[in-house]
Amino acid sequence: MDWKGVMGMRDIVAHHYDLDAEIVYDVIKHDLPKLKDVLQQIIDDLKVSNQAID
Repeated sequence: MDWKGVMGMRDIVAHHYDLDAEIVYDVIKHDLPKLKDVLQQIIDDLKVSNQAID
């Protein structure tokens, strides 16, 4: 995952730096689902790790 890109996009949206609606839509359509999958995998991995400790 391009975490630097994720944070860069967050900064652009949060601070309204030259927002281009087409780019924002493209990110939402194509990149956001990938980010969701990566975050879900991290959550699942943490749950497994925590169960191993218990």
